[in-house]
Amino acid sequence: MRYKLTIAYDGAAYCGWQRQPDPVPTVQRTIELAAGAIVSHPVTVAGSSRTDTGVHARGQVAVMETTCDLEPQRLRMAINSRLPADISIRQLEPCSAEFDVSRATCKRYRYLIWNQRDRPVFQRHYVYHYWHPLQIEPMRQACRQFLGGHDFMAFSSRTEDRLSTVRHIYHCDIGQRGPIMIFSVEGSGFLYHMVRNMVGTVVEVGRGHWPSDCIPRILQSKDRSQAGPCAPAQGLCLQWIRF
Repeated sequence: MRYKLTIAYDGAAYCGWQRQPDPVPTVQRTIELAAGAIVSHPVTVAGSSRTDTGVHARGQVAVMETTCDLEPQRLRMAINSRLPADISIRQLEPCSAEFDVSRATCKRYRYLIWNQRDRPVFQRHYVYHYWHPLQIEPMRQACRQFLGGHDFMAFSSRTEDRLSTVRHIYHCDIGQRGPIMIFSVEGSGFLYHMVRNMVGTVVEVGRGHWPSDCIPRILQSKDRSQAGPCAPAQGLCLQWIRF
């Protein structure tokens, strides 16, 4: 049987999604061990997004193959019973051999900024505490300039081994709810640290260091040093993936 898994996790205790040599804690390895204990054979869980250390997810998607013939809901509950409290399989459903997790058509990320001088004691693992005042309207103007298809090489934090660094952004905006600024972006795909570098750049606009029309210039430069700093991991959450 082949299954599609929709997974939520708090990434604070993990060195990202992707499996690493034992004993490095990763989300993928943790799920594989739990699932393997239930189905009584080694399991590989292949994810659609390789989230970084400290990054969270509400809708990571993965596939798993097993010879176990448990009813899907019972299998989901059994695996969850073996998982720690910071990981949960939200949905487990049969899928065909043709379903490919690397073929996502759209992904949505959300990034939270706590823009207040006082520390966010209870939200500290889920927000970026940036206490300098930020002006949201210039930040929104900057966000709109990411829309469309662009070469995002300037917003990637390492040399990419992919054939193309062009990505299409379908939605990008920032709003505010009390002290929390909510940056949201949807796109065809994202490069390594791309969203966090976009946030870091938009923050530079919000604090008045850069003009709101700086994004096209940075994109055209294809130079990482021209973009803003990489925002911390804990503010980032993978919301959903569509195929």
